[in-house]
Amino acid sequence: MYRPLKIKRALISVSDKSHLEDIAQALVDNNVEIISSGGTGKYLSDKGIPWTAVEKVTGNPEAFGGRMKTLSFQISSSLLYRRDHNEDIQQALELGIEPIDLVICNLYPFIETAKKTSELATLIENIDIGGPTMVRAAAKNFKDVLVCVDPNDYESIIEQLQSSKGVVSFDFRQAQALKAFKHTAEYDVAISQTLSNQLENDIEKESLYIPLSRGTKLRYGENPHQWAKVVCDQSMDQTLADISPLQGKALSYNNLLDADAALRCTSDLNKVFPEKFITTIIKHANPCGVAMGTNSLNSLEKAWAGDPISSFGSIVCFNKEIDVEVAHFLTSKFVEVVIAPRFTEGALRIFSSKKNLRVIKLSPIDSFKNQPMVRSIYGGWVVQEEDCLTDVEFQPVTKNLSCHEDLELLSFGSIVTKHLKSNAISLVCRSRGDLVLAGAGMGNPNRLVSTEQAISKAIDNDINLSECTLVSDAFFPFRDNVDLAKKYRINRIVQPGGSIKDNEVIQACDEHGISMCFTGRRHFRH
Repeated sequence: MYRPLKIKRALISVSDKSHLEDIAQALVDNNVEIISSGGTGKYLSDKGIPWTAVEKVTGNPEAFGGRMKTLSFQISSSLLYRRDHNEDIQQALELGIEPIDLVICNLYPFIETAKKTSELATLIENIDIGGPTMVRAAAKNFKDVLVCVDPNDYESIIEQLQSSKGVVSFDFRQAQALKAFKHTAEYDVAISQTLSNQLENDIEKESLYIPLSRGTKLRYGENPHQWAKVVCDQSMDQTLADISPLQGKALSYNNLLDADAALRCTSDLNKVFPEKFITTIIKHANPCGVAMGTNSLNSLEKAWAGDPISSFGSIVCFNKEIDVEVAHFLTSKFVEVVIAPRFTEGALRIFSSKKNLRVIKLSPIDSFKNQPMVRSIYGGWVVQEEDCLTDVEFQPVTKNLSCHEDLELLSFGSIVTKHLKSNAISLVCRSRGDLVLAGAGMGNPNRLVSTEQAISKAIDNDINLSECTLVSDAFFPFRDNVDLAKKYRINRIVQPGGSIKDNEVIQACDEHGISMCFTGRRHFRH
């Protein structure tokens, strides 16, 4: 049975001083001696709260511009020695070590600093050394010491002090210790990942840590019976994970996944076609409508026409400002989320009539290269770099070379197909000069089925298939897709190549007069 802990001495060293006066005054009211240093001590003095300088405990002054303050044999011993261990007690008496019962410490703001600057010297100076040492020492000895790393927990400590005359329970100490270990782990990972990105310029995240203890709880996951939360990478600023909608309900688990898919597809297209007006419509993480037009309304109308049924309840993402005309179009439909880099005041007024519509201000991303892609498997995670490839060479491999005549369309089709779930087939074409997704088939174990779906959708959209280019995310293992394309008068095909049946597939194209290009790049997306 673990004994309750009566707080008699506390060490406070914090960078975040929110609500510090409240907890410090509560400690003084309960006759707790406060030990502190540097900026925290000055803050306490300004509030008229008595405190003991840490150098009186350590016997050493602060040194090296504040780099040495709490790191000392005396402080660590005061936290680590075991109060129920006779040899430890005797040795503490001989060494003049007095126990410290409470550590309140939050660390140098490295994560916040990294969001503001990439200057290495500044980052280094914001790496806390003494703080994590104190926090871990107190957490390790939680049987005899209470540790607190979060100002939001001050109120709970005050309640226990006031209700039990300075005594805190074992269960509370244990819970705070676990929170402290998670806090220092996340802090160390943030340092490791930030410095790895800067010093190594390496996308490999060997130190990847999924801080599931942190994050914002969502209403539920993919389905109502599943719990879910969103966890932000604190080294990044203004991301989909931490952004708040300009209006509408909070984003759900499915909204976040679909919005991410929309943002990634739009961003890839924007990298290659920055001057174009791009609209991406996503349903269940797949593009169901994509177009590039002469303005945002034009691209939206053509993207919506690509699959108006699937676009119901979709996420719509733009690469340019949204105006009144686009807002009027969208408010006449049912969409869940609208994403754009900017909105005119008139557009926002129109959107305000749809209270549940989420409106997100977020620009296309320049690069996803340094962010790892993480998927859970039983017992762990699989991690990879994002498929950032957008610049592809198209190599004609057939006698008919017409496929190579419109490289802009081929590039558009390759990027869109890359964002469809495998097996993926897209049909892309020009519509009065603009580029559109005419039909798509995705998520089938049989590539021929995906091709049939794409053709069926294009037919539904009254598209002239002879004007379409068929794009595949992976190679054709057989000639059956070529034969099907010929049946529907599709004369241009783009695929990675690399199958042992490539020669057979090329021969089929030559028999049918079909033009085919190889990219040499597969784009599986599971």
